[in-house]
Amino acid sequence: MTVAMAGSGVTGRLLFPPPGGGGGQETGPFVWDANTARRIPGVGRALGVYCAMLKQAPLDAWRGLTPLPRPRLLEAPDPDNVRSWFVQVSVEDYLLNGNAVCLVTSRGFDGWPLSVAWIPAQWVTVMWTPGQPADYYVQGRALPRGDVVHVKRGADRWYPVRGVGVVEEYLGSLDRIAMEEAYERGTLSGAGVPSVAVIAPNPDLSSTEAGVAKDRWVEKFAGPRREPAILPSGTQVIPLGWSPSDNQMTEARRASLQDIANMFNLDGYWIGAPSSSMTYRSPGPMYLNLLRTSIEPVAVDIEDTWSHAWLPTTTRVRFDRQALLRDDLQTTADTLATLTGGAAVMTVNEARAYLSLPVVDGQAASVWSPIDTV
Repeated sequence: MTVAMAGSGVTGRLLFPPPGGGGGQETGPFVWDANTARRIPGVGRALGVYCAMLKQAPLDAWRGLTPLPRPRLLEAPDPDNVRSWFVQVSVEDYLLNGNAVCLVTSRGFDGWPLSVAWIPAQWVTVMWTPGQPADYYVQGRALPRGDVVHVKRGADRWYPVRGVGVVEEYLGSLDRIAMEEAYERGTLSGAGVPSVAVIAPNPDLSSTEAGVAKDRWVEKFAGPRREPAILPSGTQVIPLGWSPSDNQMTEARRASLQDIANMFNLDGYWIGAPSSSMTYRSPGPMYLNLLRTSIEPVAVDIEDTWSHAWLPTTTRVRFDRQALLRDDLQTTADTLATLTGGAAVMTVNEARAYLSLPVVDGQAASVWSPIDTV
């Protein structure tokens, strides 16, 4: 969507283009941007899975296979906020908007960043001419081109300097899911079913007589009372009921959860969609599969961009996967015993370092991380 920025004379493209005319539940679509998409519980759960995995993984600096002392920038990229918050909002913007943007706010004597600040992707407009660097604007004000750090999810084929998020890519499906929720809410609040149907034995019962009988029934039996009912011979009282499954709402909700899982490249198990039982699977293989198929592609995009913009060429930003891949204690102990036994793949001190335990016998433990096995 091409926009003109008031008072600036700048035309460009919003990093997330809303549909023309905005929207609302009464006059337009139910989902039209990232904020409205987040109202869908399945979307919130999918975001929670990604953010929970990545925000608990510390950011480290590596040169090749050698870990380096963690710089202050990776401890707290934004000095005004904690690292976990910065990672969470960046991951959310990457997934929902397809673009995660931060701005370098200070640099050291060597020119490398010392601190950055997160900028909501929906604030940003990008102007680009093929063959030229892109220019970024927030509310008509140009951002320093060399200080913008932009992580993109894929690329808009017509405007490749911006990424495409899940909301934009699957806007129609998300809107349909929100419409299903609105329909169910309206049905529950405005399409009530009477508690009983009373079939009178008199076929000539007039509407006036039926109305009087109904009023007397309500007067006598409304509320938490259980008085005896004396009815004419032949009268039938049939209890009535209604549930979401009667209108196939339960099945629609399950199908929608699977749709959301597919949008976010997740196994349906992680957001509550119907799936095979995971009762007899240990945590390690489950999290390894989640990391390789879902989390890793997101982490690599973020790591590559932040490494290029934040650290010298030979240094790389990495999320520490060790906390994500830790299995239950018994399985971990058996594995480490094998690796430090006859196979001699690891030393005892390397195994202790893996368990975050101090070294023994005064021997320095070489640092080992499962990131090299992913």
